[in-house]
Formats: sequence, C-alpha cells, structure tokens
Amino acid sequence: MNQQQYIRLSIVLAIPTLAFSLYLGQQDVFHERGQFVQCGVSEANCSVMVNTSRKELHEQLRYFVYPTDRLLGLYDIDIPMKIFFNTIDGEMLDVSSLVDSKMLETNGCDIWSNKDVHCEPEVMRNILPYLLTEGRVEFINPEDEVAFNAIVQEGESYFEDYTLNRIVEGFGIFLILFTPYLIFSWIVHFVIYGAKIGSQKKRPYQ
Repeated sequence: MNQQQYIRLSIVLAIPTLAFSLYLGQQDVFHERGQFVQCGVSEANCSVMVNTSRKELHEQLRYFVYPTDRLLGLYDIDIPMKIFFNTIDGEMLDVSSLVDSKMLETNGCDIWSNKDVHCEPEVMRNILPYLLTEGRVEFINPEDEVAFNAIVQEGESYFEDYTLNRIVEGFGIFLILFTPYLIFSWIVHFVIYGAKIGSQKKRPYQ
C-alpha cells in the first residue's frame, strides 16, 4: 500500500467514524444525561437537582424546555386558573370545578409556554371518561400569570449549555474508535514493507 492509498483509505474510514462518534456524543451512551431544576411557584424559589432521576420528579408540573434532556419541574402551585380539556366530541370543556393546578402538579402533567397542557390518559379517565389528554390553562388574574412566567424564566436560567462538552466527548469517542485502526494498519504495513509508508521503490531489473 502506497502513501496515497493509505491516506484515501483512512479518510474513507474516518469520515463515517467521526459522524458516528459525534452522534454518540449527543446520546446517553456512557452516563445518564439530564439537567433537572425544580421551582416552588408559591415561594418563587428554584434549585438545581443533583443526582436526581427523571422518575423522581413525577409529582411536579413539568414545564417543557428544549432540548429534551432538560427538565423544569414546578411544584407548590396554588394559583387560581381555568382549566380546559378536549373531549372525544371535539369540544373544549371547562373542567375547572374538577381539576385545579394542584391536581396537574401531583399527577405529573406537562405544560408548554403557550399554556397548553398534557396529562396521561388514565389521569383524565379518572376525572371524566370522555376527556382526552390535551388541554390548556388560563390564569384568572393577570398578575398570577406574570409571576408564573417569571419563576419559569428564573428556572430556565439555571440550565447550562453543554453543546461544546458533547462535541469534545464526540471527538474523544472518535479517537477511541479510530486509534486501533491506525495502530493495526501501521503494524501490518511495518511487517510487510517496513516503517516507511510511501511508494515502494522497485528493485533494479524488475
């Protein structure tokens, strides 16, 4: 194998290996990823959760944060609000007399920035059998909505951007995967041709 062939082969193998390594760097391959922040709405206080599994945060209203390895849990919610859920008839039903903010919290429902909510099917069936899982909330008092948005914004400020860390981890995986090839290919070439990787000189009269 001459030098040009070796370089071409290395490039052909390196590009997909690098792409695969960067992909693995974004996944939960070697350790569980996750940033967990919980905020007490009534106390307007947030704290970062350390060594906490996502399963341990089920009794909180989970505010959707991107990317999905981030979880913002809201608890101690005591805010008057109107709550609506879709029915199997395609209508939006006011269930405020049956569901309050505390119930959304204790059943681990999800809420988005536009105030849409989602609860598990079994939760809704226990309330009314014809309710679907999707709904929305409306704050009765504007100042409560302002306070709610403020505590959410504070909670989001605790999250850190680990993009660079993940890229570095991806390159580390690439070195782990690609280094054995470099070592093995050099050993094979050394056994056959000697230490130099390059064009092999023809012997006289060949």
